[in-house]
Amino acid sequence: MRNELKVLFSNISLISSIATLMYLYFKNFFPKSKIKLQYVLFSLPLAWAIVSNILYINGWARDSLWDINVVYCADLAYSLGVSPQTDWYVNASCQESIPLQFTYLKLLLDIVPFSLFEYDFFEKVWVIFLASATLGYGYISKKLFELEINYFFILIFVLIAYQGSNIVSLQAGNIAVPIYLLVFFGIFLLKHDKYQIFFFPIVAFATFLKFHLALFLLIPFIVQRVFNFKGYTLYFATLFFLFGLNYLLHGPFIDEWLINLKYVDMGLAPIFAEMDFLKALWITDGEAAMSKVQFNAICKIFIFPFFFLNLILLRKYLINKVSDKEFFNILLILSTFVFVLVLPRLKVYDFFIISCVSIKIYLDSVDTIVSKDSLLRTLSILTIILFYFSSIYWRPQWDLTNISYYYVLCIYFLYQAIVIRKIKVKYSKEV
Repeated sequence: MRNELKVLFSNISLISSIATLMYLYFKNFFPKSKIKLQYVLFSLPLAWAIVSNILYINGWARDSLWDINVVYCADLAYSLGVSPQTDWYVNASCQESIPLQFTYLKLLLDIVPFSLFEYDFFEKVWVIFLASATLGYGYISKKLFELEINYFFILIFVLIAYQGSNIVSLQAGNIAVPIYLLVFFGIFLLKHDKYQIFFFPIVAFATFLKFHLALFLLIPFIVQRVFNFKGYTLYFATLFFLFGLNYLLHGPFIDEWLINLKYVDMGLAPIFAEMDFLKALWITDGEAAMSKVQFNAICKIFIFPFFFLNLILLRKYLINKVSDKEFFNILLILSTFVFVLVLPRLKVYDFFIISCVSIKIYLDSVDTIVSKDSLLRTLSILTIILFYFSSIYWRPQWDLTNISYYYVLCIYFLYQAIVIRKIKVKYSKEV
């Protein structure tokens, strides 16, 4: 009964939000009120998302910080001289996180000081650290896009975006939260000519910890007008140094890493391996040629060239049609979206940076909702409604149930349509 009530309230919030959007639109609200339209349009989904998160966390049977518990216990095992990959749960208090696995390279354990703390105290320190990191996401978002909107609105937007994925990441205490913040800071530096070179070693360090973060190298390639040969050279030099140092201190790592890969789940939707029309590609006579995880990853890799080509064509289209600032912002947002859309194995914490750049799409959509061009108004309304759907839920999404991928996909194309339409409207006025 409790879940049925939450579903009911979610639907009421969604319908009320869309009704409010339509009412304010037809009443031409924007020029008649001192209250910012950005706040009004998102007040209902934002309020319900906060309530939903509180209900979810309060009713979650499993303890929090389960992901970081594995890293803490791996560091504890490492300090005791046993394998952090295979014997990280040697301490009885660590066994609650089974069947999770420590999947990072051992050099990380030479850096983190986790084992120096008693676990209960470490949890408190980590919670404070996560809270500080979360504040950092909101702050960088505001500075990156020079947003003239309340900081706390940005922060809450980031937290409740995409079915509460970021709330789950924080509850799990995943180490990805500070790692992604570091990458996001690198993206912020990329915008400034004087400091953009630091983006590359930052992403190299992040790639060393999480290999798939190398996808963020797409961003400077797309947003910068000239190929940054020096930057990419620095990236590979830093990465090879880290891998070389790990090899010198701990020897080969490939075998242990591959062994731990068998413990990973399929992650979030879409799960291509479960689509009936694709099963013939990997199942013959009832026998699977590969695991579902592998097939899903191959499909994501296969679709990457299509998104890459799309970005290249849009980049070419934008040259000399928008300012340098708009050029950077538009292509940065879309390149970041591609990271989620082509990631071989998508997890909840992969939505942190994309949530931060999504606030810019939402604000741009609100600005164009009062445009005199009917097509531009329609595209903006559809984008805002998609943000309603991605923010209103009766519980934050979890593995194998997440539909946020499809929201990201739709917003990706809608935002491009808004950008292109704005340019055409602008040039039609000048002619």
